[in-house]
Amino acid sequence: MTRRRQIPWIYQYSRLLIGSIAILGMCVTTYLTWVKLANNGVCGTEGCQIVLASPFANVGNFPLTGLGLLSYVAVAVMAFAPTLIDPKTNKAAHNQLNNLTWLGLFLAGVGMAVFSCYLMYLLAFVIKAACPFCIVSAIFTFAIFGLTLFGHDWEDVGQVIFTGMAAALISLLVSLLLYNTSITSGETYVNGRIEITSLAPTTAPEPGISWEIKSTSGAAEIELAKHLTRKGAKMYSSYTCPHCYEQKQLFGSEAWEQVANIECNPTAKKNPQPEVCTKAGIQGYPTWVIDGKLDPGAKKLARLGELTGYQGNTAFKYDRLFAR
Repeated sequence: MTRRRQIPWIYQYSRLLIGSIAILGMCVTTYLTWVKLANNGVCGTEGCQIVLASPFANVGNFPLTGLGLLSYVAVAVMAFAPTLIDPKTNKAAHNQLNNLTWLGLFLAGVGMAVFSCYLMYLLAFVIKAACPFCIVSAIFTFAIFGLTLFGHDWEDVGQVIFTGMAAALISLLVSLLLYNTSITSGETYVNGRIEITSLAPTTAPEPGISWEIKSTSGAAEIELAKHLTRKGAKMYSSYTCPHCYEQKQLFGSEAWEQVANIECNPTAKKNPQPEVCTKAGIQGYPTWVIDGKLDPGAKKLARLGELTGYQGNTAFKYDRLFAR
């Protein structure tokens, strides 16, 4: 009498475990996606809020948590798909779908695990914030990968290892490519926010609007901006002028809103005043008018303070980036 080989328990329940973990992952990523899209900041921990507010929380304009949700949905579908076909009535189709979905689960497990490793690196060394939900999701992906690797009786282990290594390399390259544009040229990520490393624009200006001011203002920039307004100082500029943009970057977005600026380009979409610029005798951009005198060219904030008798905080964040 031939004794039937006993099937390891992990082979019997691996699909159920993978599918169950994927459903838990769907719950976690659904919640995080809702928090991200609702923009309500209610994430449970400060670290989670920092992570969701970082530029790494999006892939282009799509929330990363949504991408994770789709991945978990795909894994759950592949895990339970063979149960839709009765092996007693259609054994060939069942076996074919079973083998195909095992390969799909393995590749998905490799990709998700590698991507999670990269995200954990970003959390630890770049964002420097602990997000419990992100860590739990990473654990889920590692568990799925482990179950796909050890929960199936692979016929050709060598081929599986080779395929897994290729999938891991592709996943790593895709991860790096997806985040290649999260921090653009001239920027860095410091203390939970993007900081500029260059004042100059790196693209063409948005027609009629100019470039987006990427720098943030400190207390010194805001104090100087208010001082300039009290002194009646004004800057004449054009939205297409790179040096005007550099001057705005020196102030930062918050402080710049308080600086008196006259837009001289008639094609500007917001309050163009070319006749005012002509009457003031503006010859180039930017040009400051201080105490009724024209002073052309972008300037360090410290220099603007000297020209206007500023006696306040001089810890200007970006003057060091001004080369001229």
